Parts: sequence; structure tokens; C-alpha cells
Amino acid sequence: MNAKESYLRAGQIHYEVCEKAKPLIKVGAKLLDIAREIESYIREYEEASLAFPVNLQLNNLVHYGPLPDDETIITKEDLIKVDIGIHINGYIADGAFTITLNPDFQDMVDFTKKTLDNVLKDLKPGMKLSEIGKRLDKSMECSEYKIVRNLMGHQLQQWDLHSEKSVLVYESNKSDIMEPGDAFAVEIFITDGNGFIKASNKAVVYAISNLNAPTRLPKVKKLIKEIWNKRKSLPFTERYVTEHLGYTRVDFAFLRKTGALHEYPILVEKEGSKVAQFEDVIYIDEDKVIITTQKH
Repeated sequence: MNAKESYLRAGQIHYEVCEKAKPLIKVGAKLLDIAREIESYIREYEEASLAFPVNLQLNNLVHYGPLPDDETIITKEDLIKVDIGIHINGYIADGAFTITLNPDFQDMVDFTKKTLDNVLKDLKPGMKLSEIGKRLDKSMECSEYKIVRNLMGHQLQQWDLHSEKSVLVYESNKSDIMEPGDAFAVEIFITDGNGFIKASNKAVVYAISNLNAPTRLPKVKKLIKEIWNKRKSLPFTERYVTEHLGYTRVDFAFLRKTGALHEYPILVEKEGSKVAQFEDVIYIDEDKVIITTQKH
């Protein structure tokens, strides 16, 4: 498959996996079980692999994937963001949806989904990327909610989840163009909180950033190379190291000490707030813009 074919196929697999995943989100379900089940769905497709850890983010949290011993259970008060990444030979489909178990937050979830859908309508090759932010500003003018302004979409390139161009969620004077062959993850986070997310002091998602980090442990050297060979700089979790690659938690602890990793902290909105997220990938074709992660 060429790049375009890979983006489109990854997007359709992503759509199918998300449809299978939605019924898993229910009161009493354990986050760890949901993540493992979603991973099993992805493994059903021989050509596809996990692009980043399954993120299952409750309420005001962003960038959280279950740990190996995670006992967190979904309650009837929870809102959960499900962010899934799939790749084919490094070409990525990155998308998210939100489900609330508390009907008090259904309006915010519906508003977020509708906002993203409206923003993605009638995009055309050659448009400025800032058109997306302009449309989002317009959508939020009369809303009781706030868009999280310091989280944004991003360009996708082979083996590169966050590439050169950013998709800002507000109007700007940036002149980046949507050019044929480009792919972008367009994501929005809408909240009843402050509209600003902060980094916590805890991380559960990592990526290899220094392939030649010094270590005296041959097993850890092997682990660094194995992750790089399979994932390049794509993110992973401790659970990937233990459950997918067969190393121990002690091996992972030594890996963290080498300086080989970039750590992605858990992000947090105001305590007690809720954050909804929806995300799709667009591929810029010669004569149209294709939403790869929606049903074709």
C-alpha cells in the first residue's frame, strides 16, 4: 500500500474498532479490561498495529492509559474519553470519542461532537489550516462551554504522530496550507472547566527519544532497540513493555532510569470539571479532503 492507501485503510480499521469499543464503556467496567479488549480488536487486522496506548481518560484527565495493575472502575458519574491510535507501516489513524454515563453531561458531549463535525465540513485542498481554528472560534461564541485552548490537533507523517504543522483550535495568522498528501489529526477538547489544561507530575505514556542512552544492562539495551525497531518514536506504556514484549516491570524501571525516554505527563483540567474529546483524521487528496476515520 502507498501512503494514501495506508492512511485510508488505517482510518477504516479505526472506525470499525471504535464501533466495537463503544459497548465496552459501561458502569462497572474496569479500564484495564477495556484497554486489553480494544487491543485485541486491533490484533484482528493483520496489517494494523497500535500507534499509541489506548487512552481511557476519566472526567478531567487527558493522556491516561491503564497501568498493569490498574483497578479503576467506571461509575455512573463518569465521563470517559476513548482515544485510539492505529497505524499501517507508520501511517496513522488517530481518533477519539466520548461517552458520559451521567446524563447531566450529555449536552456537552453532543455539543463537542457536533462542533467537530461542523468544522470538518466542506474543507478543500489549498485552504489555510487556520480555517479550522477560525471555525472553532465561531462555534464557541455563544456556548456555555469552553474549548481547551492549549491542546490542539497535529499533522501526521509516517512514524511521526506530532509532525511539523499544528492545527490550532482558535484563529491565528499562521499561513500553513492544507496541501495534497498531508494528513492531520483534528481534535478538540471542550470543558465546563477553565479551558486550560495543566501537566501533572505523573506520566504513564512514554516514547524513545534517545536510542543511544547509556546503560550497562544488556537486557535494557536490547529493550530500547526492540521498542525502536517496532515503534520508532511512537508512544507506549509500561504495559506494552510487560504484556506485549514480555519484559518485567523491573526491566521497565531500569529503562526509565537510562534517559532514553520522553515522558508525556497526565494532563489535568480544574478539579471537579469534565472534559469531552472528539477527534478525526483528514487526508488532503488532490481534489478533496477525506475524513479517514469516519465510515466510507
